[in-house]
Amino acid sequence: MKKILALLLAFAMLFSFAACGGNEEPETTTAPVEESTEAPATDAPSVADPSVADPSVADPSAVDPSAVDPSAPAAAMPEGTEAIVEYFNTAINGVKTDAKSAKRLYSKISLNGSCVLPGVVSGVLKLLGGADKFIGDQLAKNSKGEETYTGAQIKEVFPVEGESYASKLTAADVKSATIAEKDGKWIITISTVADSKSATVKHGQGHAPKAFNVVLPGVVNDNIPGVATSIVGTASMNYPSSTVKVTVDPATGKVLEATYDLKWTINFDKAGVIIPFTTLDEFIITY
Repeated sequence: MKKILALLLAFAMLFSFAACGGNEEPETTTAPVEESTEAPATDAPSVADPSVADPSVADPSAVDPSAVDPSAPAAAMPEGTEAIVEYFNTAINGVKTDAKSAKRLYSKISLNGSCVLPGVVSGVLKLLGGADKFIGDQLAKNSKGEETYTGAQIKEVFPVEGESYASKLTAADVKSATIAEKDGKWIITISTVADSKSATVKHGQGHAPKAFNVVLPGVVNDNIPGVATSIVGTASMNYPSSTVKVTVDPATGKVLEATYDLKWTINFDKAGVIIPFTTLDEFIITY
């Protein structure tokens, strides 16, 4: 999250610089991005627990067999949007309370379309191959590779980050919800209703902020200095329909794998700035 904020802050300063008629040399525009990027507080390397089996393999035996009653009837697959969402909430919230580790295979950030920028800023970035290429390159640098989280780290990193829950979705928040069986596991895919632009939305509100690691407008605005705000204004966010896909062991109701495909757009209306992003995260969960 801090890396993303550093990048957005760099752009805000770039807009301010360009609007004030500063030097348009390429090296001047790239410096803020490199200097302001810092690792998130939760990105410290995790120490692998040798007692944990390789979490890259979704092995049902990783779950305590004593928790499964072999004489109990097989769980019935939920039917209908409301039942699927309710089952999903119970399963995904269990990651925060029951998981021994959450291994994030990657977190990839990229553009979800073309940017809309003021002409003077586009002119500066044209020297670097164009706005979309420049921003795309910076986002690629902020993407992260494999990391394993345990204990309190799971609460801080796994969606919804920093919250005790992983989903507060309701049927009204969902555009589609499906469940299918594959190799003895249940695959649940949920797509959220698109969120309209807001400058005040918080975790647990709207639609996507109830189940995804969203970048919140308030967090962005808190990190933009007054000199930049006077030029670009304050940020607002909208979240197009986003998708989460999980693999659940029906015998235990536990999530073994989770893939989050978040769409989000930052808007600086005063400066006429629209930048669409997508963040893709994949987790392997062990218990």
